[in-house]
Amino acid sequence: MVELETEWHPSTKLNVIAGELDFTAVDPLPDGVTRDEIEENCYALRTLYGEYVDEIVAETTLSRREAQTWVLTRLVHEGADRLSYEAVGLYIWAIGRSTDGDPLSRTIVTDYAERAAEKVRRAEETVKRTGPPPYPDDCYEEPALVWLEGAAADRLRRRAGPEETYGDLLERLLDETLASITMADLIETYREAAGSEYVAVETVYPNWDEHLRIVAHAPENATETATPPAVAEADAVTVDGVPIPFRIEERAEPRREQSHLAVYDAAEGIDPETRIDRLRKALAAVEGTLPEVVERVREAGGCALAVANEPAGAGAHLHPVFPGLEGADAVDADSADAVDADAAATDLPEDGGLTHLERIDLDDRTLAVGRISPTTVAEYGTLAGETTLLWAAPGFEPGALELPDDPVEGRERFPAAVLRTA
Repeated sequence: MVELETEWHPSTKLNVIAGELDFTAVDPLPDGVTRDEIEENCYALRTLYGEYVDEIVAETTLSRREAQTWVLTRLVHEGADRLSYEAVGLYIWAIGRSTDGDPLSRTIVTDYAERAAEKVRRAEETVKRTGPPPYPDDCYEEPALVWLEGAAADRLRRRAGPEETYGDLLERLLDETLASITMADLIETYREAAGSEYVAVETVYPNWDEHLRIVAHAPENATETATPPAVAEADAVTVDGVPIPFRIEERAEPRREQSHLAVYDAAEGIDPETRIDRLRKALAAVEGTLPEVVERVREAGGCALAVANEPAGAGAHLHPVFPGLEGADAVDADSADAVDADAAATDLPEDGGLTHLERIDLDDRTLAVGRISPTTVAEYGTLAGETTLLWAAPGFEPGALELPDDPVEGRERFPAAVLRTA
């Protein structure tokens, strides 16, 4: 029995009805819903999407059912819900034909959707190759069609540098529209205007590198009680020439927290530029390819890198492996890639050399890093059955494992459960 609330949007009602369809029954429609009610909701949705569907049918090679499926599974009108495939089947069944027979099943709707997607793909490939080479696929990782007036395209062409692609040019022009302040100027502004003794960046929330949260000490007796104008008017803070959006929190007491990466601390008397350089390196370390991650483990003295077979939260659980004094003999010290057993320390490196790592670039997807647990060779023996080895130096038990040259093969070393989180 389906009960629909009168204030629900027609798309919501259609999704609820579609969720209760039973194609194993003689009449697949759920109890408590009439065909007239379904048609009423479908025709209400037609006022939102119908004209666009008609245009696609008239101007492209998509059939009406392909066009309906293409539009309804991809577009969401403001205030409406995205329609499920079963709801799209109800819509096609009710619009423009007699409601004899049964609604279209998810399998049938999926078939229409796939046929529409293939036609659109072929059309895009044709358009992208109507000009002389190089073609967009040769220049960009994810090429997309953009329609510009000829005059606008000419202006862009004149602004591009000798080796600059349109993608690079647009990124640069967008960056130039941001009102920005350098990190060094932000620090100096707070030191002069507010007598600040501490400025730091928060680093413990997801994708912290894409929108900086800055904490600044602003004493209550400061001559300037409001945020300095140079900071308040800025949309981005520039680090190593790259503008990054930011927000700032002013605190009367300079609380130093473990989650902070301090860029200025009067108590330590360290040059701010040295601290800013630490921030540059931290930003560069947030994301890396698998070979880069392995190299960081190797440079920290590691002899292997493994990943847990089950994800940690919404990402991978990495296990950088180090000899340790108790396990140093497990690695051949004569190997060029092996760790010097005499230099191995009892304490494992913090984060296994992967400090600040949050994302791994795996060819066609980005994998979040949910946890990093450094371990010794001896301890790893107890984890081997629950992990997958990604790389191991020569002499490592049960044997060396080099990274493949093909990025796709490297990606496929990750367990399927972990890849599904990407």
